[in-house]
Amino acid sequence: MADRPFTPPAAAEALDGLGMPLVDAMRSQRAVRRLHLDPVDHDVLVPLLELALKAPTSSNSQDWCFLVVESREQKEALARQWRRLHRFVNPIAERQARGDEQAQRAMRPGQWQADHFGELPVFVVPCYRRNQKHRPVGRPQISVSSYYGSVYPAVQNLLLACRAVGLGASLQTLPIWSIRGTRKILGLPREINPVCIIPIGWAKGRYGPTTRPPIGEVLHVDRYGNRPFLDRNPEDRTPGDRTPDDRRPDDARRDDRTPDEARPDERTPEEGP
Repeated sequence: MADRPFTPPAAAEALDGLGMPLVDAMRSQRAVRRLHLDPVDHDVLVPLLELALKAPTSSNSQDWCFLVVESREQKEALARQWRRLHRFVNPIAERQARGDEQAQRAMRPGQWQADHFGELPVFVVPCYRRNQKHRPVGRPQISVSSYYGSVYPAVQNLLLACRAVGLGASLQTLPIWSIRGTRKILGLPREINPVCIIPIGWAKGRYGPTTRPPIGEVLHVDRYGNRPFLDRNPEDRTPGDRTPDDRRPDDARRDDRTPDEARPDERTPEEGP
């Protein structure tokens, strides 16, 4: 079934979405890989990157830079690099998912994105400068932790902002598996490393809610293994939270579905009939 024609919202209309309550954005954020191929206006993207910069960094170093990749030539160069690795890792994933319908369904959005990688509207590549205190590999471990800990808070800010305005986005690392190759494509100096890549475009599907394990299963107090909230009463959960016991049987398969995979009562006007 063909998608309905899509018209991106005007920048002002999209940015109005930043008024979404933070708790709503956090509860419904998910990796969205199926994207409309329409361009993303700078008047939308740049304010979101400004919000990303509000995140803290180690020692207030603020040594990030963000590469916004829009040209078809540059996107195709990154896509060729990704396809070289995808040819090896995808058959392994397919073998592991053989006979598992849910796992196969979960792979479809990633396969769609791999097939269309060079066509996606825009990539944001967060990068960080290496120095004595912050380095992507090596010892002491604290310098590595400080390096990535200075980047990913900004990435999460960007992902939440994308969710609020209706842009689909997903944090990925495999497409830039070759740091040397990525640095060459993007013209990065040796002291600056690409950390991840975030394909961004107007979301084709719909966001959340997401399903996570009950907090009692992952919350330890004072020492590992001391989990006093394992028996937390469902009535004590934050309003709007759902555990695996609460969800409908098909909730686990909702991520990134195409319009024709969604049930009629789940579809939004943007998703079509």
